[in-house]
Amino acid sequence: MIPVAHASGGPLLDIIVPLGGEPTGYHATSPETFADAFRTVLTLPQEAELAMRQRARTWAVQRFSAEEFEKGWDESGWRKWLFE
Repeated sequence: MIPVAHASGGPLLDIIVPLGGEPTGYHATSPETFADAFRTVLTLPQEAELAMRQRARTWAVQRFSAEEFEKGWDESGWRKWLFE
């Protein structure tokens, strides 16, 4: 799967972000730009599609793993307020 999402909030800032300078999906803001993004996804050469899917998976595992969540939680300082 290659994501196509609205160019706002989470998708723009955290989810569909470049990895190694290469895209992990597409952003859109209007029916026309969504159509263009879907057209691009559906016509990607197989090799390019696989590479993008692999980048997206690598990014998701790095960014949203349990370890990253715990690291962010620990660094936030909220733990001391909840358990002290």
